[in-house]
Amino acid sequence: MRDKWEDMVFDMADKEQMMIPQTLSNRIEDTLCKLKTDESAGREDVIRHGQNVAKSRKNTSKHRKKRRKSLLLVAVLTMLASATAMASVGAVRERMEAMNRQKMESYFTQIYTTKVGHDNYNRPYTETEKERLNALKDAYEKEAHFPEGELTMLDSVEDYKGRGVAFFGGTTTFFFPEKEMSDEQLLRIIDFMYKRDYSLAKMNEMIAAGETQMPETGQEEAEATDEEILASDAVYEPGRRLVIPYTGELELDYTVAAGQEGLFLAGWNSVHKMEIGSSDSELFFDDFGTDTRILSMCQDADGNVYMALWQWEDGESGTEQTKLAVWVVDREGKPLQKIDLSPYLQQERQGYIRRMAVDGEGYLYLKIAGLKSIQDGAECEILVLDREGAYVNSISGGEYALDILGGLGVGKDGKVYTQIENYYEPDKPTNRLGIASVDIEKGKLGDIYYDIVPEGTIMLDIVAPGAETDFVLWGYDGIFTYNLGDESAMNVLPAYAAPCDWEDARVCALPDGRIVFAVCTEYRVEETAQGHRLYGIPEKTCFYYEPGMQTGQK
Repeated sequence: MRDKWEDMVFDMADKEQMMIPQTLSNRIEDTLCKLKTDESAGREDVIRHGQNVAKSRKNTSKHRKKRRKSLLLVAVLTMLASATAMASVGAVRERMEAMNRQKMESYFTQIYTTKVGHDNYNRPYTETEKERLNALKDAYEKEAHFPEGELTMLDSVEDYKGRGVAFFGGTTTFFFPEKEMSDEQLLRIIDFMYKRDYSLAKMNEMIAAGETQMPETGQEEAEATDEEILASDAVYEPGRRLVIPYTGELELDYTVAAGQEGLFLAGWNSVHKMEIGSSDSELFFDDFGTDTRILSMCQDADGNVYMALWQWEDGESGTEQTKLAVWVVDREGKPLQKIDLSPYLQQERQGYIRRMAVDGEGYLYLKIAGLKSIQDGAECEILVLDREGAYVNSISGGEYALDILGGLGVGKDGKVYTQIENYYEPDKPTNRLGIASVDIEKGKLGDIYYDIVPEGTIMLDIVAPGAETDFVLWGYDGIFTYNLGDESAMNVLPAYAAPCDWEDARVCALPDGRIVFAVCTEYRVEETAQGHRLYGIPEKTCFYYEPGMQTGQK
């Protein structure tokens, strides 16, 4: 039986008047069923544990390249249906089929190796460009109105000089001129998208049939920062970019957190500490006593480290149970406190903690899912505890949505802030994002700074103080900086200039305003009672330090 998402695939076909052959319809449904079975055994984090923490419009599959590869065939089969309908127009079909194998492989490799999971643009379409684009798309499909030339393919973003329309495959970014685009330029964009979708569908059909192999991607290794810089105090400069291949032994799992003097890295059953600028890490804490996964970490002003944990223990009936807790250790790794969160769990929920923060008064803020207020039993989105782990208050977004995957952090003013957005409406899919302080006395959001990023920005996942600005924010569209009271935030590093694969990256923000990406390009898979586990291979792990500098206001 298909779920709502699967039905949407076929609804899309109906809206586009696509005649999907029954054999293809069966292939799509069979593939979806198979993926559902596969993912039930290996789903990660809250998805694997039954927590529906992400809205369908920003499916967390886009955050994991490994899941993107698994879902690729489903997307491809859907595109193939579109390509089949498109092929009913003889001229368009001939144009698609005229592409040689090398050209199709080029389009396929661009998608397969991109650092960013969605198309990006150096500027948005104007309203008139949108209208003309739709009209030209109809002319392309129904009247064979094709462009005279093609998009320019860029080897790097620096190659774009502001003229014409171009595309950089590394981050799937379209570059438009500042002036209004001509019909010819818009047709080149339409033509490119059709050829890309057709190539993706056709190549995967050939791979699935065993007629060809996956093309070589030829991904380049990161160019490491000079060792003399890494050995100097230059690594502590807030504006210093660093690329540091990892030389340690930890098989990195999901969580990386910033401390006062370095990074805390989580593996299964252990936490390492790594100094800023170092390529190696050393064991910080591993005395968990049972199988443990570290969900989130933070450090307070006194140097104490807070760790949100899932721990697997034997239940009364002999079955294995998951326990949610927060452990606190001092800066040397000596245990101080264990906070059991089971009283806060909703019935038949395992709970999840995505972000943590400690304010200047020592109150602990947890960005959560599957937990309730012990005051009234209602589901809460931010849980606040005191130094002893006692309940203080629970926070909801009120008229705003607080995405579990969104940010939480302490600002320069010492207050804790969280990411906010408008509630999703199917007929209004545009995200409107901002940040808000948390008022623990009133149990609600405090100061609101709403709609501070461009329309369509995807999730501000990191909220932290900047070096030359009140906040540095990270999302899937880039690194932003923001000063309280400003009308808008500034995108100081667009996604198309990403130094690494942002989808797979573990992300945190240093006290100096830099954002650190930890990227694993290869994993080891292990089968356990809880399902598949992915371990980042150390020699395939690299750390990228990116400044969040305010260079002027929009």
